Amino acid sequence: MGLASRLLSIASIALLYLLGVQSLNFFSLKKLGRFPKKEDYPFVSILVPARNEERNIEKCIKSLLQQNYPNYEIIVLDDESEDRTWQILSRLAQGNDNLHLLKGKPLPEDWLGKCWACHQLSEKARGEYLLFVDADTVHKPSMLHSVMDTARFYQADLISGLPHEKVETFSELLTIPLISWGILAALPLPLAFALPHPGLSITIGQLLLFKRESYDRINGHIAVKDHVCEDMALGRLIKAKGFRWRLVDAGEVTECRMYTNLSEAVDGLSKTIFGALNFRILLIFLFSLLLGLMFCFPPWLLLKSLVKPLPRSLVREALIPGVLGFLSWRMANHRFRVPWYATLFYPVISALAIFIFLRSMILTVAGRAQWKGRVIAIRRINW
Repeated sequence: MGLASRLLSIASIALLYLLGVQSLNFFSLKKLGRFPKKEDYPFVSILVPARNEERNIEKCIKSLLQQNYPNYEIIVLDDESEDRTWQILSRLAQGNDNLHLLKGKPLPEDWLGKCWACHQLSEKARGEYLLFVDADTVHKPSMLHSVMDTARFYQADLISGLPHEKVETFSELLTIPLISWGILAALPLPLAFALPHPGLSITIGQLLLFKRESYDRINGHIAVKDHVCEDMALGRLIKAKGFRWRLVDAGEVTECRMYTNLSEAVDGLSKTIFGALNFRILLIFLFSLLLGLMFCFPPWLLLKSLVKPLPRSLVREALIPGVLGFLSWRMANHRFRVPWYATLFYPVISALAIFIFLRSMILTVAGRAQWKGRVIAIRRINW
């Protein structure tokens, strides 16, 4: 029992630190739509890469066409879709002069698909600012106004917005909360905003606003052309060059339904997790170990005590990290409007997250990681 007690003590200390970071970020992560408005607004290019998006593309583009911003264009690139994406886009473009469509060129061998699509879009864009949005996002008419107000308030070179991630099925309930919890718990945002270290950044590819000049100076998507987690890599480059980056909560103006079933969610997260950690094997093992220690081990002991009597002292020790773990997930779920009952499943969500972490590493190292029918190239693996 000595080892179990020591592990529970470590879990409690780690969770207290984690709750401190989450509490700080709870109030530090500002919401779009809460910044002062300006009188004049620069021309913005909204850029949408789309591959096999017939399920989402119409809602996305219609919401972008309804922006109340005075001066913008929308450019959508069909990235060799094999479904009805192009037909839907062609119909939407009729009578909409600020909606421009591109047919994507064949994918070069040394590029990943989304990076190649975004690079082609940037070449056609005329805006002083470039706003990259994913095809599975839907936006309120005030979105573009809000993100531009934020960029100008902070004088930022890159604004990354976290949409409201919709959860409609039990499968999504077991996977999507990991994203919002991870963002709230990953690192102290005031410290990340103040310090120039590139590793102190979180960048969400669903909503990325670049100042065009800064985007060009980091060489845009060319610089990250083979990175599966290009959004995180771009954020690190922005900070490495001394430019200003800000992460904001876009949940009041943008929503996204990333996946609709468990298979999609596991495959999608497996594609990006290892890349988000910059392909570092020890970080995968470390985070998997911490998730298990903080969120799986204490509930497992408590559950075991209902079946087989354990020493009361050990049960009491397990209750502390059990309650702290519940509070950690409840805080994140409340902040990002995840259904309250998702918190009840936090040990299962954490166990599934460990599986996804390890799966992401294994698939990437083995060269078997795929997304939308394309194999993801292997980057240099770091210990």
